[in-house]
Amino acid sequence: MRASIVLSLCFGLAACATVEPVPAARPLSQANIEALGPTRASITGDQGGVGKSWYYTDVNGAGAGLAGVLAGVIVSAIVNAAPSHRASRQATEIAEVVTPERLNESLAAKFKALSEAPHDRAVTFSDVVVTQKLLTPGDLDDTLEIATTYTLSEDSSVLRVVSTVTYKNAAIPYKTPYTFKKQAPASESTGPLYRNVFTYYSTPLPVPVLTPELKERLAASVRDSMRNESGALPAEGTGEYKAMMHDVELAQDDKLTGGETSVFLTREWLKNHGEPLKQEIEKAHIFIAKYVILDVNRTAIPSLEGTDELLETTSDDRTVRRVGVGPQAGSYVSSAANVVTPATYGNAVAVGKATETYVNGLKHQAKGK
Repeated sequence: MRASIVLSLCFGLAACATVEPVPAARPLSQANIEALGPTRASITGDQGGVGKSWYYTDVNGAGAGLAGVLAGVIVSAIVNAAPSHRASRQATEIAEVVTPERLNESLAAKFKALSEAPHDRAVTFSDVVVTQKLLTPGDLDDTLEIATTYTLSEDSSVLRVVSTVTYKNAAIPYKTPYTFKKQAPASESTGPLYRNVFTYYSTPLPVPVLTPELKERLAASVRDSMRNESGALPAEGTGEYKAMMHDVELAQDDKLTGGETSVFLTREWLKNHGEPLKQEIEKAHIFIAKYVILDVNRTAIPSLEGTDELLETTSDDRTVRRVGVGPQAGSYVSSAANVVTPATYGNAVAVGKATETYVNGLKHQAKGK
């Protein structure tokens, strides 16, 4: 029996190893394009706002029994308390000036503008709506769905906006355009008729140079980020007060940490009621709407072994390219010029309190339906 199980596992692994990969992007065929014509578009209601990414450090206590596991959990909580709190405070500040409603309305407006502009395209947007999945769960039939996430990098230097766009139609099942040496993988027999990803990276904010003046500004930023709704700082002796004083002390040393940079740059994004952040979001939405409408009218089938295609270079040297190699072949990326070191996005994202309140309101509304 044991030998049979081992052999079965080996055969299973071999089968998995021989599955032929294909790009995630799924273009429409010419017949599909003609069948769609004017099509409804739906902006999936945002539930995260602009999230603040951070890196969660997992302290492994395995191998030392239950006591070791518990110790690992406690140490993890201590190690992650400061970065978690910092990210949450920054996300809360952002949520006060950039709301999910604003994000939804802005993106929907860009798609509506395209639908009203003169065109000679077969697939167009006959209607553009915002759909709250908490109120209307599940996929929409015969509707182009646009789901978008907004994330500030760990050091808050770059805003990343990612839209995943799909289209399903019960009357037009997906048929893979690829040929396979053996049987087509199961993933290529189901799923949306159309799918692609559109990613926008903002122009990075410059990382500050440490000077005595900057140390004072960093310390002030730390204090300001810890104020409550009435503007008061944490009370002495509380955990928040200790965390604040720890960050103030770090701000005044001779080393600029990633956490300090994130506090400073987040507040740079929020200057003038968040105007710098709002402008980048508007640019991202224009890029997404423009290239979605172009892509749903394009029939070229992406290949894992192609090459990137430069589609546009703007006056500020920002580029738009279509990825040509690997699983993301066919997807679109808009990047700022002269970016030497890519930003990182950790493994956790904090959401602002105002956004949480908004989502909880939707959940309450959904329960009442």
